[in-house]
Amino acid sequence: MQTWSSKEEVATGIVVYRDVIKPEIDVINRLDSVLGEVAPWGQLSPDGKRYHWNPAYVGYQQLMPDYRDCVDFKFKKTDIEADKSEESLKLQALWQDVYDAQNPAVEDYRRMFNIMPLKYWEAFNFIKYGPGQHFQEHHDHGYSYNCTVSLVAYPNDDYEGGELFFRLQGLNIKPKAGDLYIFPSNFMYPHRAMPVTTGTKHSIVTMLDYSKKYHTPDMYDPKWDNE
Repeated sequence: MQTWSSKEEVATGIVVYRDVIKPEIDVINRLDSVLGEVAPWGQLSPDGKRYHWNPAYVGYQQLMPDYRDCVDFKFKKTDIEADKSEESLKLQALWQDVYDAQNPAVEDYRRMFNIMPLKYWEAFNFIKYGPGQHFQEHHDHGYSYNCTVSLVAYPNDDYEGGELFFRLQGLNIKPKAGDLYIFPSNFMYPHRAMPVTTGTKHSIVTMLDYSKKYHTPDMYDPKWDNE
């Protein structure tokens, strides 16, 4: 089933699918109805909620606000299925709606570029940027993470700034609400979330890979960095 209204290859390998995250999915309000105030990962929020916005970690859960400045909430549906609380069920339903909207576009992208099945979907990362917040240039496949294809979706566009900038491709994109951008995760596609000037920008980020083989707990152990 096609979930997009149109698509465009804006540069080699970078494809935007329009109107994938439809208004009726209501991502922002559904998150706001569940998530608590910002707190470190694994702790309760100041208002006592188990599920809450987290500080913007990079690498091995490091805080580097000059590099990445935002808040996010990252989870997989399977991670919270054992929790039968109302909050968990709402989040699981949101995850499923976002997955169902994006998966047909991923399959179309695979066919376009003859990519083998991408069986591993990492956790969806729901991200929120306020004025002045940003993410400096990076590529998604690197020393602390393996991935093949990256997805960035945008549920809103009622903010200024916050462009998606691809330096090597010469693109500085102001996404429209509903857009899903799919592109290779490798070092030839460094990208940046430009600073927001006014309003609040939301995005949904996830990365895909061929299998979970390179996504075991050992993969994230810093002891392997010097091996």
